[in-house]
Amino acid sequence: MRDTNGQLGKAYLKDYIVRATPLLKEFLEKEKTEAINDKLGDIPLKLIETYSQLVSEGKGIRGALIELAYKACGGTDLERVLHASIFIELFHTAILIHDDFMDRDPFRRGIPAVHKTFEGIGKSLKVKIPADHYGNAVAVCIGDTGFYYSWKVLLDSGFAPAVILDAGKIYADYISRLGLGQALDLSITGAAKVSEEEALKVLLLKSAEYTAILPMKIGAALAGEEDIKRITAIENYAKCFGWAFQIQDDILGLFAKEEELGKPVGSDLREGKNTLLMIRLRKLGNQAQLEFQQKVLGNQDATVADVERMKNILKDSGTYQHVLDLGWKYTQEGTSYIPQVTSDKKIQEILESTIYYMMERTK
Repeated sequence: MRDTNGQLGKAYLKDYIVRATPLLKEFLEKEKTEAINDKLGDIPLKLIETYSQLVSEGKGIRGALIELAYKACGGTDLERVLHASIFIELFHTAILIHDDFMDRDPFRRGIPAVHKTFEGIGKSLKVKIPADHYGNAVAVCIGDTGFYYSWKVLLDSGFAPAVILDAGKIYADYISRLGLGQALDLSITGAAKVSEEEALKVLLLKSAEYTAILPMKIGAALAGEEDIKRITAIENYAKCFGWAFQIQDDILGLFAKEEELGKPVGSDLREGKNTLLMIRLRKLGNQAQLEFQQKVLGNQDATVADVERMKNILKDSGTYQHVLDLGWKYTQEGTSYIPQVTSDKKIQEILESTIYYMMERTK
């Protein structure tokens, strides 16, 4: 029986976290010990501790996809690939730190965002620059540090130098595109005219590629995969996976429970983000609904009641269903590539269930 509710994929991700978390903690504890031994001071230690806390709350999706792609391509050194896979979790946390201050989000994964934590520390230190700028600047510092933590893990993973070089080239290629995608996302925030095609391009560059294509191609590279047909199938599956993931992320940004989401519901609305929900509403909404959209989109003072009204408008107008259906469309398309990725029935089932889980998850 096919697992179309995502439970097998959810279980795989949970198991991956159980196996990967001790490795992440070991690596970061070593970095902390080195900082203590080098007498770097209280602020660097606080940075490492804050970053470590955020890492420990991750969902493990990207690292698990490295491992799955490695297995799908016949890789057998499962201990080594598990150690290597945590590099993407370190990077993901680092980029979220940058993302939070760019989006002015006060919370991440249920705890204060790094820039807000260090804004408070800046006030207590009575720094000579504005405390919010201090918080943002320090967030950049620890984000950059986390990026190089990830390189340390990948370079020290124990795979053959040529294999690591191939993986590193993939890493550099996609992460440079991520920066461009983030800039594009910021540039279209609040724009009155943005097409779904433009929004999907942003989602691809700033999220879908590094959420799924990057980790899966690196998993394949670590396995020494050279078959162009298999690599293409992996790219196609991963692109659909990434789109489904981000579409559900946008939906959860308004419709999730705040305690599960880990940050305020409606933050994308208050920031003026041109999500697929907002773009489609401009086509499906009536005059009163569009006038309300103009009132609250980008309004930092939008109330909880405003967010609730917007949720009702999105459902009443058919916008919510349209975007949800689009996510499921990519989910179904993604499953069609799985037989070309691997003939291993067990891995096929996990890949199918995991992409279904991207649309079934609640956080």
